[in-house]
Amino acid sequence: MIRYIQKQPIQIPNTNQNVTPKSAGKEIVSNFQRMFEDVNKDQLIADKQISEMVAGKNKDVTGTMIAMEKADVSLRLLMAVRNKLVSAYEEMMRMQI
Repeated sequence: MIRYIQKQPIQIPNTNQNVTPKSAGKEIVSNFQRMFEDVNKDQLIADKQISEMVAGKNKDVTGTMIAMEKADVSLRLLMAVRNKLVSAYEEMMRMQI
C-alpha cells in the first residue's frame, strides 16, 4: 500500500493586517510546531512498520522502506530549514545598528 505525499501550501500572511514582530514570531513558532509534529508522525509510522515487519505481522517491504525514506527526508528537510533560520538569526545579530 503506497500512500502519496500530499503537498501542503505555504500560508502567506495577509499584508493588509498590521503585523507586529510578536505576531510574526508566534506564526513562525506555530509553523515549526506543526512541522515538528509532522516529522514526529512520520517517524512513528516508520517505527511501527519496522516493528511489525520484524514481528512478522507486516510483509510489505516496499511500504516499510518508503515510510523509512519519507521519515528520513522529512527530518533532513526540517533540519535544513532550522539551520537556515539559525544562520539568518546569527547574521542579524552581527549587524551593526
